[in-house]
Amino acid sequence: QYLEIRLADTDSSYLLPPFLKSRARTRIVCTIGPATGTLSRIKRLIRAGMSVGRLNLSHGNSEHHNHYVQILRQAAEEMGVAVGILADLPGPKYRVGEMAQPEITLSTGQHFILQRTPCDGTSERANVWPLGLHSDIKKGAPVLIDEGSIELRVEEIDEEEIHCRVTMGGVMKPNKAVTAPGNTTTVDYFTPETEDALSWVISSDIDYVGLSYVRDGGDVERVRKHLSDGGVTPQLVAKIEIQQAVDNLSDILEKSDAVMVARGDLGVELPFERVPSVQKQIIRMANEIGKPVITATQMMESMIESPSPTRAEVTDVYNAVRDGTDAIMLSAETSVGKHPFRAVQAMTKISKRAERYLEYPKLAGRRRTAASKGGLAVDDAIADGAAVAAASLNAKAIVAFTASGSTAGRVAAYRPVTPLLALTPDIGAGAKLALRWGVIPVVVEEHSDIQDMFAAASDLALQTKIAKEGDVIVAVVGLPIGVPGTTNLLRVITLPEPVSHKG
Repeated sequence: QYLEIRLADTDSSYLLPPFLKSRARTRIVCTIGPATGTLSRIKRLIRAGMSVGRLNLSHGNSEHHNHYVQILRQAAEEMGVAVGILADLPGPKYRVGEMAQPEITLSTGQHFILQRTPCDGTSERANVWPLGLHSDIKKGAPVLIDEGSIELRVEEIDEEEIHCRVTMGGVMKPNKAVTAPGNTTTVDYFTPETEDALSWVISSDIDYVGLSYVRDGGDVERVRKHLSDGGVTPQLVAKIEIQQAVDNLSDILEKSDAVMVARGDLGVELPFERVPSVQKQIIRMANEIGKPVITATQMMESMIESPSPTRAEVTDVYNAVRDGTDAIMLSAETSVGKHPFRAVQAMTKISKRAERYLEYPKLAGRRRTAASKGGLAVDDAIADGAAVAAASLNAKAIVAFTASGSTAGRVAAYRPVTPLLALTPDIGAGAKLALRWGVIPVVVEEHSDIQDMFAAASDLALQTKIAKEGDVIVAVVGLPIGVPGTTNLLRVITLPEPVSHKG
């Protein structure tokens, strides 16, 4: 079922599942939950197109999360695929607490209390955590639960309770977001719940950490230092979901490793008609700076229940891909939905169709123009040159040798039309490339000789039938070998390439 390639001259072993070659180049992030939280189901998600498994640390417990990490790693290893794991922090985001029942209905016009003290929520009252909402809102302010599923208006505030009138009734569920539009939270980023989640991240095996309700670059820097002090260095994904984050977007992009357009909360914090233009702005700015961007929330919402997406959802995913997003994300569709695998398959089909019409030169131009300000660095010039040379020569692949993932990431930022393989000796580096548009990570043995690296690229291309003898591939590497951030060599290889004969 999987294609194992053994290179006789180097005694190296590659495991490259054939389905990777037919994947969409846009990455797909799937939230893992009860609907998909078994080894066999994780494998089905990977075959369908999942590159990153997401854990929402605001839901479930450490036992569940540990189990999901274990089966994600096991599935990736058994299938020979680098799969990233993204863990979302709660952040300074207000939520209702636990409920006496899984769903509680609030009626329009009724009185309802939001209180500081923990309790099991009822139709009369619910706890809000973390503490601080009392200080962030005033009498008369609107309050939304679960991205506007329920609307309240504040009538009175005392030390313990916020007395509200329900202005639009609906169904309330545990741990759903509580938002006061226009009122930025003043809570310290390190809420008790966020600190607990960070402790779990430090003790676990996580590639990406999603920063919920990030407000500025300072929040990102504090989380990075906290994790570094704990001995781990996952990549940080800043979730843009409040007006303050939009206002500080340049600062956040500079300090983070990737960003997410979190449209659920963004559509509550901002007037909904502004969300499409803000989404395009975030994608464009991320493209320019060469950092991955994820478009998330309600992309296939109807498929929680329905086996097929709506035409509006299809158009939404298509346009996000055409706009230049690196990744698209599924939330409830794959965590609790009835059709998780069909949802991923639908995203794959839509993405592949959109990628046929992707304006590759335009997207590369965004990155090139931004990178050229102040003079183009050598590594960017090589990355850009690789994409241009491969297209001009009708190369069958770009092969980037990368110890840390930085070389392949730089090339991906220029949106090459040519397939991009990242050869790395580190499975961890491969997982950290899982959000990078178009990158296929392949774990190989480490080479100390440059000619052996070129020969390995040649053999990989031939034995996977990506190319045949006489075809051309483009190799990108950094010298000295194994030093991160030194992308400085581009070579065009006509297949086959001989192995070096030292001695």
